[in-house]
Amino acid sequence: MDASFPTSSSNPKPTSPTLMEVAVLEYPGSLRAAAPVLSELAQRCNRTAAAGKRSGARMLVTRWTLSTRGHGMQRVAGAELFGDAPPSVIVVPGNEPSWPLMQGDERMLTWLRDCHDAGSLLAGCEEGGLLLASAGILTGRSVSLPDLSRCPTLAAVVPSWQPSERSLVDDGDLLTSSGPDAWKYISLRLLARIYGQSVMSAAIQQLQLVIPRGVQEDLERFSPNFAHGDRGILKAQRWLHSIAARGVTLQDICDAAGLEPRTLQRRFLKATGLRPIAYCQRLRIAKAQLLLQGGGAVDEVSWAVGYSDQSAFRRLFLRIVGVTPARYRRQIFAQRRERLRNALPHMQGEPLRPAA
Repeated sequence: MDASFPTSSSNPKPTSPTLMEVAVLEYPGSLRAAAPVLSELAQRCNRTAAAGKRSGARMLVTRWTLSTRGHGMQRVAGAELFGDAPPSVIVVPGNEPSWPLMQGDERMLTWLRDCHDAGSLLAGCEEGGLLLASAGILTGRSVSLPDLSRCPTLAAVVPSWQPSERSLVDDGDLLTSSGPDAWKYISLRLLARIYGQSVMSAAIQQLQLVIPRGVQEDLERFSPNFAHGDRGILKAQRWLHSIAARGVTLQDICDAAGLEPRTLQRRFLKATGLRPIAYCQRLRIAKAQLLLQGGGAVDEVSWAVGYSDQSAFRRLFLRIVGVTPARYRRQIFAQRRERLRNALPHMQGEPLRPAA
């Protein structure tokens, strides 16, 4: 599903695309190439979106670092465009291999918490995800993180998050990625979230990137918009994601947002591009996909995401994903068997020879 970021205007004439700030946090030892690579991708996608006359947001990458004057975090440039508003997205890259991971400066960790509370989407890549953990942002969340031994300050802490075996985990307002291609995957997912699937796919084709099937599915998963600026709707969204929208009613969502039903319907549609019930359906099916990928049986997954009627679950899954849950599960396991077969020759060494 293509993400959209509506602009507010009573003038029916075409308006200039909204600039969305994607901040790359730079700390001692962080990957030096992170901001330039993401900026190049953004420029490429901006051109693609403009050529296709697509409405919606355009990404502008900024760099943030700790102030040398002790004033907390500051933009290296771009203040004239965004002022004091928190970035729509904050990306915390991994570490340079030759540097030990620094202990998170409390000013930086506080800034991350404050921006998240204000609605910023946070993305942690490799050791950057460990810094989000240090900020206490990952509590109760499903995340993809590297080995905790890379972060001495967390080594003795009992994890409060749910580790995932996947290379990329999109949990709505929180993205995490780990592994050799973590920066590539998290960058592509941000492109999907901001520009939509078609522009991201065009970038993959232009750059001739090879994406594993399992990661491709994560890149194309339901992409909710958290960068709309409506605090009431944001509050409801985060509550829905915390319970995977299981067993909720429209009134429950109204209570979470503190809004009357008609107001909620109007503002939810404007903010996310979906009506509340449709949003919940997509959220529950996205959760079902993860459970099926983890090996869950179809009937168990149906119950787990709140559908007691398996036929209704099957119809909704087919409409949103394009295949039935059973076929989706078979495809996942067939792909894993194929990957295993392809990997076996590389895992087998030379046969042992008897001593002469």
